[in-house]
Amino acid sequence: MRRSLGLLFLALLASTAAAAADAAACGVRKGLYENWLAFAKRVGPRTTVAQDALVAPGMANRGDAEPPKHTEIGREYNAFFQCLSNLAEQTSGEAVESCCQQAGADPLASLVCRMIVYLKNGRTVSKDFLDALPPGKKGAQMIWDLDAIASPLPAEPSKMFPKGPAYKLIDELFLMLLDDRENAAAKYFTVLSSASATGERYMGSQLQVLLRESPAVVVKEWPVLRKYQPQLKKVVSDMTAALPAVELKKMRQGLAGFCPADNLDCPEILKLFGRSE
Repeated sequence: MRRSLGLLFLALLASTAAAAADAAACGVRKGLYENWLAFAKRVGPRTTVAQDALVAPGMANRGDAEPPKHTEIGREYNAFFQCLSNLAEQTSGEAVESCCQQAGADPLASLVCRMIVYLKNGRTVSKDFLDALPPGKKGAQMIWDLDAIASPLPAEPSKMFPKGPAYKLIDELFLMLLDDRENAAAKYFTVLSSASATGERYMGSQLQVLLRESPAVVVKEWPVLRKYQPQLKKVVSDMTAALPAVELKKMRQGLAGFCPADNLDCPEILKLFGRSE
């Protein structure tokens, strides 16, 4: 009996040690994101052209034969994201949490880590994940920086990040927006406001789902959404060109159904779809 208990204890101890070793293997150097930002500043403003220089080897004007600094940083981040994805699939939530604590000094690593913990826990507690994304333009730029850093994707992207970690973050923010989680609308639309043309098209397709499937969220979060009417009008314009008039009428009626008579925002909301018939 004692022998059996001893063997069980040793097995548990070995399992715990292995998980700790796996967590310790996932990490990034301190100051990695700051190093990337410094390189980005030398290249120029973070426009589409500048981001191309950051993610396409050989386009940046370095004047030496060393491996491009941004490429080294991208490789290190991608290795971390792959390690983190493997860890989430193979071990317990405690091991992922340990990894996140070690990566806490790096804002990008911490943000992706918090998302993994959120997913690992069945998307039940979103606060730590949302809090890891700073409010305002700083948080939005972090996501688009992450997209630039992690591009191009590895030859075999992880199952957890098939489109890359930045777009996985956007997908999860969108799901939280649909669920009307606190602060999700503000953070999602701030990310949209800083998006490139590619990112705006991607998020625009998600907003079509929001307008069609979640009229209650649109009405409730209008104090946030009204600041982004140019983007919303573009989405509605795309929908008008692609959908039959009956579908647009149905969406307008859906929104009107969540508009009580005393809601002063509703005339502005319904104006997005033109006049009622």
